[in-house]
Amino acid sequence: MQPHLGWTCAVLTAVGMFAILVQVDQRLAAGAVFLVSFSSSLAAQKIWPFFLAAVATWLTSLNGRNRVCSPNQELLDFQYSGYSSYHKRCELHGALDSIQHHRSFYACHPHGVLSIGFISNVCWGRKFHEVVGRCFFLIDPTLRDKGLLAKLFLDAFEGQHGGFRNTRTNTMQELMQKGESMAMIPGAYQEATAFSYGRERVALSKRKGFVKYCLKYGYRLHPVYTFGESETYYTMGGFEQLRFWLNRKGIPTVAFWGLPWCPLLPRSNVEMLTFVGPALELPQISDPTPEEVDKWHAKYTDALVTLFNKHKAEAGKPTAVLEIL
Repeated sequence: MQPHLGWTCAVLTAVGMFAILVQVDQRLAAGAVFLVSFSSSLAAQKIWPFFLAAVATWLTSLNGRNRVCSPNQELLDFQYSGYSSYHKRCELHGALDSIQHHRSFYACHPHGVLSIGFISNVCWGRKFHEVVGRCFFLIDPTLRDKGLLAKLFLDAFEGQHGGFRNTRTNTMQELMQKGESMAMIPGAYQEATAFSYGRERVALSKRKGFVKYCLKYGYRLHPVYTFGESETYYTMGGFEQLRFWLNRKGIPTVAFWGLPWCPLLPRSNVEMLTFVGPALELPQISDPTPEEVDKWHAKYTDALVTLFNKHKAEAGKPTAVLEIL
C-alpha cells in the first residue's frame, strides 16, 4: 500500500485493518491481507512488495493456527533464569508447605501494568512450578490466542508442568472438570487502569466469578500477592472515569514507562516478592447462590488482606495499606 498511500498512512492502515479483522475472524483477516497486499503489489509493479505481501499473508495465516510451535525446554530454562535475574530480588515465599497438587486455584494480585510479578515468580517461576506441580495459567484471550509473537512463547512453554490458556468461562470449566490447578489475575485490566506508582491496589469488589467456579467444582483457593509490582512502572494519572469506562469495553488505558532508555521494560531495581497464602477450603456446591458466592468472596477478601498485612513488613513496606476497589 506504500506506493498509493505513503509510508505513514500505509502502516497505519495495515495495522488498523489487521487489528480489527483479527478480532472478528482470523481466516477473514488472512483473506483480506492477501487480497489487499497482493493487489497493491500488482499495482506497484515491483518485486519487493510481492515479498512483503507474501510475508504478511503467511504471518496472518499462522496466527490463525491453534499451535504455532512445539514445546521447547531450552527456551523454558532460559526464561526461568532470565526473569528471576532481571530484578534486584525475585522470590517466592509464604505458605508453600500447605500447597496440594490438583484442584487448587491461585488468585494472583495485583495485575500492575504488565503483570511482572505474575510472569516472573508464578508463570516462569521455577520454584512455583516445583511446589505447585502441574498448573495452567489463565490470561487474556486476545493475548493467548491472537497475538502471534506471544503465541510463539506461550506454545513453547507447554509441557508436563502445564501451559497457558485463555480466561473464557468455558476454558476455566473444562479445566476444573479435570481437576487441573490454575492461576490467574482476577483484577485483570481494571487493575491495570487503576495502577498508580507506589500504591497497593487490587480490583476485587466486583470480581466474584472465580469464587463461584471454585465453589462449583470444590477447589482450594489460595490468595497470592506480589510486593514490588506497584513500583515496576511510572504512570500518568487523570481522566479516571473515562479510562474506567473504556476499561469496561475491554480497552485498557494506561500511559506508562519503566526504564528511561526503554519505557516498555519494567524498572529493574525492584524487589519482586510473591507470597502464597494458606488455602481457603471451599465446599463443593453444584449451583452456588449469589448469597453463597458473596459469603465466600468476603472470606477470600479477608484472607487476602490478612496475607498482605502479615508479610508487608517482611517486604519492606510496614506502613503499606491495601486498597480494594
